[in-house]
Amino acid sequence: MRSAEDGRLIAERYLLLDQLGRGGMGTVWRARDRVLEREVAVKELHVHSDGDEHHRRLRRAVREARTVARVHHPHVIGVHDLVEYDGRLWITMELIDGPSLDRHLAATGPLSPQRTAAIGLQLLSALEAVHAVGALHRDIKPANVLLRPDGNAVLTDFGIAALEGDDSLTTAGELLGSIGYMAPEQLTADEVGPPSDLWALGATLSAVASGVAPFQRTTQAAALHAVTFAAPNIPDRVGPLRPVIEALLHKSPDQRPSVAELREALRSVVDGSAPGPAVPAPTGDAGIHATTVRVPHSLAEAATQTSIRALGAEPTLVGAEPTVAGAEPTVVDRIPAAAPPRRGVRWWWPVAVGLVSALATGVFLVVTDAPPFGPGSAASTDEPTPAAPVTTTTKLSVQSTEGWQRATRTPLRKGDAVTVRYSTGTWTVDSGSLPEVGPLGHTAADDESLRGAWGCKVDSGSRFGTLLGRFSGNPKSLPSHRAGREWTFRAAHAGTLELRINDGDTCLDDNKGALEVSVLVTR
Repeated sequence: MRSAEDGRLIAERYLLLDQLGRGGMGTVWRARDRVLEREVAVKELHVHSDGDEHHRRLRRAVREARTVARVHHPHVIGVHDLVEYDGRLWITMELIDGPSLDRHLAATGPLSPQRTAAIGLQLLSALEAVHAVGALHRDIKPANVLLRPDGNAVLTDFGIAALEGDDSLTTAGELLGSIGYMAPEQLTADEVGPPSDLWALGATLSAVASGVAPFQRTTQAAALHAVTFAAPNIPDRVGPLRPVIEALLHKSPDQRPSVAELREALRSVVDGSAPGPAVPAPTGDAGIHATTVRVPHSLAEAATQTSIRALGAEPTLVGAEPTVAGAEPTVVDRIPAAAPPRRGVRWWWPVAVGLVSALATGVFLVVTDAPPFGPGSAASTDEPTPAAPVTTTTKLSVQSTEGWQRATRTPLRKGDAVTVRYSTGTWTVDSGSLPEVGPLGHTAADDESLRGAWGCKVDSGSRFGTLLGRFSGNPKSLPSHRAGREWTFRAAHAGTLELRINDGDTCLDDNKGALEVSVLVTR
């Protein structure tokens, strides 16, 4: 490469301006096409290897460009050119002036079920086009979905896409994909096909609607085991999307819904007009309104199970999700079944009891001029009425350049119900190279780029930039919790609540920004 006035010039045509992102397969640059005078995205492929391995990776990179170039679809990234220059491959693509879905979630939090379903329909349409040319994506996840300024989704990063039946792109024992979004058959060497991409779409929809990947674990080994054997973790806030996600995450590819069934189900979440059995949406999550959604009959069994859970037939453990880990758990008892009708009771008996009661009350009023159970009556008591619970709200700014910061002016008392709720604001742990994000922290890719500094983390299991909380009075709690967008718990003992960014006290010098947070205490 040779120097240009404002950057580096590739193949005498593409002037690199600034870095947009970096991942396992390459670095993406904003560039200027000096021939057509337009801005484009240029992906520099990471194929640093020797001998046969180098050629194999080059072939995979060429396949990436050819695969995407064969697909002309509004929700699939457009490929303009493929350049081999200075021993590297450079793919020139359409420039999307918007964030990845992963970064959008980090800044704003989970999307509503309806908005998630709308994005799901767009990605499903994109996958139909990809599968129609005999290709697979193999790495669908929020980080590989870009958002246009109008909010439409674009599927990108086909860095590990492979044409069906081409074994030259994978070596024995090599895993292609992102753990947690890979279908079980990708881990067990079984046949991989379009249903594998649908699995990844289901995992993506679950993460987008809840903020938590369904197989998220603290280690890769645990995540591999969870994908292969464990049931997915699908929080209640996914609402009417639950039967769709459960069907997509079926361990057997043959049991996953077809594209037509999936399209119908997603449309039913968006507008509720598709035919099928009605499924009541859970109402326990603030911000999700109770609605009735219809899903295709092929998903009826999963929908029925969701309906049972929504009605409380199974106890729900509040605070068991990673976003509220360590909170004092509260078990919500199941809703009792309606009592069976009593048999043999005459129709007039309740009427007679009511008349006698009314007459007795009327006589008492005439004689005493006071209600039978009012003040001064024999049945009244002098005990005061218990005071209603009172909620106080404290608003504070959690600074990224400080350590633990006190969240309330006075200590909490035993029994207080506490909610820490993110309001607005962004911050970053590396103001020189990483964008500012919200309370869920930096993306997995950005977090990985700081692997050498992971020793700075306060909570090693959370990404840099995550909003953390700790409560000294709860003996069951860990030293810190991933508070995220909202953290709710009940104080088991008196204590102090503190908040901070997930970055160590000796590593705060390059931080920037702050989060505005509300702390609600009910006692």
